[in-house]
Amino acid sequence: MQEFYRKHLNAIINIGLFITTLLIAVIAFKLVIPYLLPFLLGLILAVIMEPLVDLLLRLKLPRWAATAIAMLVTVGSLVTVTTLAIAKIVVELTKFLYNLPHYTKIISAHVSHLTLKLNYYTEGLSPQFVHQLDRNAQKLAEAFSDYLSMLAGEAFKLVSHLPNMMLILVIAIIATFFLSMDLLKLKSRLASAIPQEYHGKIKVMSDDIYHASIGFIKAQLILSAITGLVILAGLIILKTDYVVLLSLLGCLLSPIPVLGVGLLFVPWITLTLLAGNTSLSISLTILFTVVVVIKHSLEPKVLGENIGISPLSVLISLYVGYELVGVYGFILGPFVVITYNTLQKARAFAWLFRKEPKCEENEL
Repeated sequence: MQEFYRKHLNAIINIGLFITTLLIAVIAFKLVIPYLLPFLLGLILAVIMEPLVDLLLRLKLPRWAATAIAMLVTVGSLVTVTTLAIAKIVVELTKFLYNLPHYTKIISAHVSHLTLKLNYYTEGLSPQFVHQLDRNAQKLAEAFSDYLSMLAGEAFKLVSHLPNMMLILVIAIIATFFLSMDLLKLKSRLASAIPQEYHGKIKVMSDDIYHASIGFIKAQLILSAITGLVILAGLIILKTDYVVLLSLLGCLLSPIPVLGVGLLFVPWITLTLLAGNTSLSISLTILFTVVVVIKHSLEPKVLGENIGISPLSVLISLYVGYELVGVYGFILGPFVVITYNTLQKARAFAWLFRKEPKCEENEL
């Protein structure tokens, strides 16, 4: 045993350092992210804009002008789309909150009607059992009313956070400009801090991680966009209210593992069924099935083409990431898997399996 520890001491130390570094990264990510969010967004935007900045630099524009034009195109497009979406959501959310008491009354009325039917069919049963059924039916109605109120409250809370979100966005935009201006200097300083013999391997690894990370974000955006468009088309065909709000909600819920758009459709289908709208319940069930089938049919292909990670690995990384650091784990989890795959491709763990050279005894 001592011989094993002696031979593999370096490997054990390196594994320990790797695990310690990973834990420190998780803790730092959880504690630091809220404070550095605008600057991280700025860095991401600066990296995304860099190809456009390079293109403008080839036109002999100074870097500040190329950065300003790239920001105007990129950030301007994002702000325009976001503003239009928020305006539409606020209108539909206001309408939903106004009609919420009416929806609650409808649910209560249908539950009461259902209770009367149950009483008719349960005349021969014991009074205690019938009373328990009545109580359960009322509890079910109250639970759905509370669920609707909770959804409305969370949505209103999100809207109330818009000023803070706008402040973060403004700081991120300013940070984007300065980070884009100094991006080459930052790369140069980082390169000078790393020994020359590691430059080639680190460049390959960083490029791989960058492309895989962008690929993961691109894959999730593609899947979410497809999900949102399918829901939008379905709701337009069904002629329901709050089409944009519900489609966007489905789009945002789409990346969540396992549950996903079920968080939107399952309560809605149950609610319409209790309200006596059987035809809408069946239509929503069909739409929900179509959305799930389309997403899960495309997911392996989209993820495979963009990042080369199996859907199961993505699912595990999202779940473990969420359990460790909460909602930020949806980003950190896949990033850790991508980093691990990149290190494997670069044979960074080759030393674990390298055989020790045998010492030959000197002949006397």
